[in-house]
Amino acid sequence: MALNRLALIRYRTIDECLRNRARRWTLDDLMDACSDALYEYEGIDRPVSRRTVQYDIQMMGSDKLGYEAPIVVVGRKYYTYSDPAYGIMQGPLSEADLGQLGEAVAVLKQFQGFGHLQELGGLVQKLEDKVKTGQGGQRTAILLESNERLRGLDFLEELFQAVRKEKVVRLAYQSFRAKAPGLINVNPLLLREFNNRWFLIGTKEREQRINSFALDRIKSITYPELPFIPMPAFDPEQYYEHVVGVTVNNRRVTNVRVKLTRQHAPYVLTKPLHRSQQTEEVFEDGSAIVSIRVIRNFELERLLLGFGPGLEVLAPRGLRRRIAGLLQGASAQYDEKE
Repeated sequence: MALNRLALIRYRTIDECLRNRARRWTLDDLMDACSDALYEYEGIDRPVSRRTVQYDIQMMGSDKLGYEAPIVVVGRKYYTYSDPAYGIMQGPLSEADLGQLGEAVAVLKQFQGFGHLQELGGLVQKLEDKVKTGQGGQRTAILLESNERLRGLDFLEELFQAVRKEKVVRLAYQSFRAKAPGLINVNPLLLREFNNRWFLIGTKEREQRINSFALDRIKSITYPELPFIPMPAFDPEQYYEHVVGVTVNNRRVTNVRVKLTRQHAPYVLTKPLHRSQQTEEVFEDGSAIVSIRVIRNFELERLLLGFGPGLEVLAPRGLRRRIAGLLQGASAQYDEKE
């Protein structure tokens, strides 16, 4: 049975009331408490009906939700728990609950840098302890790729807020080619992750050209008193529709055709190089030809080179020559030297 948010707020409120044994709670008191909670959390300015609270009490006391709350009525008027130590959040977790919590904890632990997730750190640890205790210290069953040593992750939350609040940032930024950091005023538009690295997407001061700034190249962030220059036409989904990675040197979309050996074809057919991938032909020996419609950039070249001899670029000719030259250069690195 799916629970809606309002019902959960009411259940928690009733639970808090019944655990507070410093006073006695009538049905009217519980109705008022639920009404106040819904107004506080959801801005709903209408009273909760008697029937709703009676139904909530019935549901909490049943086994349908797994609570089986020991709710009793004293003197035919006052509601309380027969067990003073009971609380709906303190009951034992089922095996299914533990399994789902374990998966959720494993996923949450992979995210680093966001303040609103860091605030969950204590909760995640408690959940992890609870799950391990309930499952007898069961080993990890899910692990996402992450790099906790990546520089710049401590800027994620700050830049996230700058994007949300449309606040100009001044970056002390040092590219790999620069000998020293330079100051750049940026109108932040988007945070983008690719290949386990984070980038700030935005425009430089008084420019309308989109730029990407790797967070690991940022040395510091300050806030100049400059007006934010919005780009209403910027649509992230549309802008990156034909892009592998983050670099957009031009907007010309190219049809790239590649042939994959039988060893590599199954991986690419099940995990496409790009969302536009089309399978053109699968041969009897298991090799295949696929095509993608993308903008040529550095990240695309790295992706294709990563397959080594398992991939051959068929078209366009310019990209084929480029990849061939890079592979020949790489091969030369391994030639035996006198």
